[in-house]
Amino acid sequence: MRIEVKHLGIIDRFNGLDIHQSRYFVKITCEKYLKKMVQGHHDLLKHVPTNPIPLPADSTYIRNLETATVPQTLPEKLQLKESMGFNYRQVIGEIIFPMMKCRPEIAPHAINFSQYMENPAESHYQALRDILGFLAKTIDDGIYYWRRTPRMDLPMLPMPSIHPDNYLMPDNTPDGKALFGYVDSDWGSDSTHRKSITGIVLMYAGGAVGYKCKYQDVIAHSSTEAEFTAACDAGKMILFFRSILAELGIEQQNASVLYEDNNGALMMANAQQPTRRTRHMDIKKFALLEWVEQDLLILKSIGTAENAADGLTKPLAKQLFFRHADTILGKRVPDYVLRSVMGIPPPSHL
Repeated sequence: MRIEVKHLGIIDRFNGLDIHQSRYFVKITCEKYLKKMVQGHHDLLKHVPTNPIPLPADSTYIRNLETATVPQTLPEKLQLKESMGFNYRQVIGEIIFPMMKCRPEIAPHAINFSQYMENPAESHYQALRDILGFLAKTIDDGIYYWRRTPRMDLPMLPMPSIHPDNYLMPDNTPDGKALFGYVDSDWGSDSTHRKSITGIVLMYAGGAVGYKCKYQDVIAHSSTEAEFTAACDAGKMILFFRSILAELGIEQQNASVLYEDNNGALMMANAQQPTRRTRHMDIKKFALLEWVEQDLLILKSIGTAENAADGLTKPLAKQLFFRHADTILGKRVPDYVLRSVMGIPPPSHL
């Protein structure tokens, strides 16, 4: 039995994503969704200040959010909801959709404020409104994936621009076909339950293909334990993505590199040496040692200033937020694209 297939041209929309295909890259966004969302909150966003980042990184501001006084009775909840002018739970759902699709830079904020859906305080409403305002001002943002060979039949679209930064970021993208990742953990940062936050970013073709931001299941006794637990979760994600790539015919021949900024977790994984202080950890976490031994992945050291996963664990200051967001969203043109596709020497060679 034959089924007739129609060629509908270059795909430009799929599963809620807007897809922009150009000669050198493919960009995915949620422009149409965000425009519709902003239109639905037009009156609310009129008085929202233009914020360059979703939330400030001030520790006092974050602590005040964690200890905010919440309404005690149902009438107080309803009165607060009416005075703020929007449904907190609804807006949380609206920002989670783009976060999951192509806006990983707002992940720590969306995950954090999801905790307060049952009974948000006024400060939670205000912070959520600021995140909504940030999305409204960055509707066109999305993830870039860079081609290994140019498609001359496709149009030239504007190249992405990165934010000004005096720090020269190294290019960790090998050749466009290798999967690699960043992992980080913010140890016991939430004063309400002291659980650490795991941040994971997996990169392919210059942009993020997988990312995770979640609270860890148990309270870590040290920063090394929190980082090692996060690295184990990242290892599971890497194995999953390696299997997908193998099915697509893009088998990973070498061990996938996982960048980690904690020396204790790094030495435990690569040296295959748990210590006395880590014997209390769940034995399943030590599967990471086996994966390293099997040459499926390898952990490499990276500075915190260059670890893109740091942006998925906590609010960051303006410069650091944009540095990591530019990396995760694939706005940095990989060296292999500059050399082989565009014929331009990489910045490090200038």
